[in-house]
This record gives sequence, C-alpha cells and structure tokens, in this order.
Amino acid sequence: MPEEHSVTAYDLFGDLQDRLQLEWICGPTGDDAPALSPLDLTERPSAAGFLNLVHPNRVQVVGGEESAYLDGLDDAALAVTVEQMFVPRPLAILFGDGLDVPGPVRARAADSPTALIRSSLRSHELVSYLDYHIARSLARRVTLHGVFMEMFTIGVLITGDPASGKSELALELLTRGHRLIADDAPEFSQISPEIIEGTCPEVLQDCLEVRGLGVLNVRHMFGDSAVKQNKFLRLIIHLDMPPVGGGPLDEDRLRGNSTTLKVLGIDVQRITIPVLAGRNLAVMAEAAVRDFMLKMRGFDAAAEFLERHARMLQDQAERPGD
Repeated sequence: MPEEHSVTAYDLFGDLQDRLQLEWICGPTGDDAPALSPLDLTERPSAAGFLNLVHPNRVQVVGGEESAYLDGLDDAALAVTVEQMFVPRPLAILFGDGLDVPGPVRARAADSPTALIRSSLRSHELVSYLDYHIARSLARRVTLHGVFMEMFTIGVLITGDPASGKSELALELLTRGHRLIADDAPEFSQISPEIIEGTCPEVLQDCLEVRGLGVLNVRHMFGDSAVKQNKFLRLIIHLDMPPVGGGPLDEDRLRGNSTTLKVLGIDVQRITIPVLAGRNLAVMAEAAVRDFMLKMRGFDAAAEFLERHARMLQDQAERPGD
C-alpha cells in the first residue's frame, strides 16, 4: 500500500535551514504542531505562495511588495489584516528578502499555532523552493521488491520470484556499464501526475546482495559512476521462472510478453523474460530496453513486420497466374 507522510513547519525548517538561510522566530515544535498532509495539496495544489488573504496558502511568503502593503496601513487596518493572516491557521508565515517582521505580526504569532520564520533570500526563490520541497515531501510512496537500475539512461526495475536471478542479472549489467540505484527494496514516489521517481533507502545505498557472494559494495568495486542516487521509473523487466515440469510458456512470439503494471496509479510497461537454460539474461534485458526506447520514438518492429507481411500477401494476390 502507498505510504502517506505529513510535514510540519519545524520539519521544513530543519530540512531547509541552511539551503534557504532560515531563522526560526517562534512557533510550535512538538508532535502536536499543525502538519501539512497530501490532502492539502489535493485541495490546493500550490502549498506555498505569496501572501494571499482571499485564497490563503498553507505557507504564506511575505516579500517586498507584501511588506510595503502592510507598512502602508494605518494601525486599525493593520490589526485587521494581521488577524486575517492568522485566522486560516497557515502552517507558517515566512518573511523573505531579509525583511524585519512587524511587531503586530510577532505578537499575533506568539499566540497562534502558526510558525513565524524569516529568511534573507529573495521571496520568489523561497516560494519556488518551498513549493517543490513540500510536493516531494508529501508525495505518495511505495516500496517494491526488485533491483532498480539505469540502463541506457532509462530507469528499469528488475523483478521476479526469489532465486530467479535478479541480483545476478544486475551484477552482469554492472559489468556492462549500467548503473545501480537500489537493490532489494527501492522506494518509489509520485512526484508529478505522470512521473514516478525511484530512490534507494539510506541503509542500502551502494549495496548489492548476490547469493553465494553476500553483500557487495558496488561503488568500491566498480567506481562512483556505477551508482546513481535516483531515476524516473520507465520500465519493469520481470524474470519469469519456467513452470514446474516444463509446461508450455504463454507468450506472443511476435510482440513478446508486454503488459502494464500500475505503480501508484500510473501505468508502467512490464516486459516478461522467461528464465531458461542457455539464455543470456543481460543481453535479453538490454535488447528489451533498446526495443522500449525505439517504441518511445515511434518505431514498432512487430508492427513493421506485420505491415511488410501484409504487403507481401497483397502483392501475391494481385499477380495473375500465380
């Protein structure tokens, strides 16, 4: 089942303090602090934005123009506006551009669950980075069993039953110049409506477990270029063990065994390769990825063959006396 996460203002501060030069002024830091959930992104896709009192963002950013507007208000109007800023209970109010926080805002924040943060960076940079970071932090996640690799710039997940040869295939592919992202338990997250990104859990980074050899450190064995931190998932290669007793394989001799598998609600093409004696699985996997890349560019070898065959039959039928 997909995992869902939540994020608090203090989580954002901890993650981005150095990158965004953040200064924590006040706000809740405990487990009971208000949190942003994936549902908030469903209701309002942009989680962070410039100060908006009509359609308030979950993280309100105050830049130079917004600060000038507040400075131009008289005391009564400022008090009303400040109250409007806090009534929707935003996760945080962030003053950018190195701006000073007005006293009424500080006083109101001290009595509310909304965090008050300050940064010396430009406000538009804060909005862009916060929105991106929040979307990734709240993305739906799922862990799949298999080996996730980069092959010919394509993110490929190798799956199969236990002892089907997934790790051995990955090791062979590494010797052929491909790159490991994660072995055994890669984590996938939906970072946009049509894109799934795969990463490696920290504890498994650079490691590949091969039966008979144990755990291998790929980075030390093959160099830094043999590993990659993340990649978009584009293709699944499934290793299919033959039926017990050697029964017939269910396969399409023209188009191969190609289906789709839903990952986080997105269809991902899955190519099934039978594991048979004498087959070079590394060559088969490379051929599968190359064929997938050709199809992405609009070339389908099976369709071309069928069209060529149909033309041949038509030519034969049109020849008189044959």
